[in-house]
Amino acid sequence: SGKTFTITGGAERYQDRGIIPRTISYFFEEFKNRTDATYRMYISYLEIYNNDGYDLLSREENAKKLEDLPKIQLREDEEGNIHLRNLSVNMAQKAEDALNLLFLGDTNRVVAETPMNDASTRSH
Repeated sequence: SGKTFTITGGAERYQDRGIIPRTISYFFEEFKNRTDATYRMYISYLEIYNNDGYDLLSREENAKKLEDLPKIQLREDEEGNIHLRNLSVNMAQKAEDALNLLFLGDTNRVVAETPMNDASTRSH
């Protein structure tokens, strides 16, 4: 219990931000402080439900349920490397861009609820 709050945090107070927003901020601070290389951050966000992956950063506006989002396909190449097909990859040039993508993914996650969510016993 409390996994989502731990990962993404609360929306009301800055100090309640979760692990992902804190990590994003940390990385961009480090990118600024380090001048030995050029850094880029790319963001993807997927949900796995019943062994299927769905792209939560899809710009699909008609998604009413999780299954309406693009389905991710897992592929393995000859060298054993794993590739995810149909998963969007978005460049974030600053922390605000990355946090907006996180917000979009969280919004898509709520909008496209799974059938199990309707029967959830969670109290929040």
